[in-house]
Amino acid sequence: MMRQTTTFKVLGLTALTTAILALSGCKTISEDACLSGNWEAIGLKDGANGRSPDRLSKIAKSCGKYGAVVDNAAYLSGYEAGLPQYCTFQRGFERGQNGNSYNQVCSGELAEDYAPGYEEGRIVYQIYSGHEQLLDEYRDREEAIYRIRKRLKEEELSEEGREKLIRRVRRIERELKRLRYEIRDYERRYDLPRSRL
Repeated sequence: MMRQTTTFKVLGLTALTTAILALSGCKTISEDACLSGNWEAIGLKDGANGRSPDRLSKIAKSCGKYGAVVDNAAYLSGYEAGLPQYCTFQRGFERGQNGNSYNQVCSGELAEDYAPGYEEGRIVYQIYSGHEQLLDEYRDREEAIYRIRKRLKEEELSEEGREKLIRRVRRIERELKRLRYEIRDYERRYDLPRSRL
């Protein structure tokens, strides 16, 4: 429980870091990297970033445009050396708490730390997703009440139509009360910050 409470605090920071890393990895490989011929270092970096080994074929294709030939053995040697830097509890946690699928590069012995991190991250993701879903339901009900009250003020309605809308508002207000209770209970159960309702 202590580890989960701590992980909630780093949730926003790790999500931002992961997003920045994802955006920076869009290009396959630069011309300079292809021509440098430092294939072991390139493989090491890719392994340390948890990239798929299938990336090697994309690198070979990109580098072929510049007349560079990939040293597959050197790349794979670096890649295998870099994977343990990626397959850690923290990286698994980050991937899980962002709602991403399990990264299959961390299998076998490499999964020993990564898999528990991923599972714990998935729990955090599910908790926050469940909370957001309840808040979305609450906001939807508030919006529905706002729209109905606007109709009551602006439209000319029959007495029956007006009564029908008023009953609907009361029903939605009861749903709001129930949702408010569920949200507060959820926040207490998972030690989440109290939402403004």
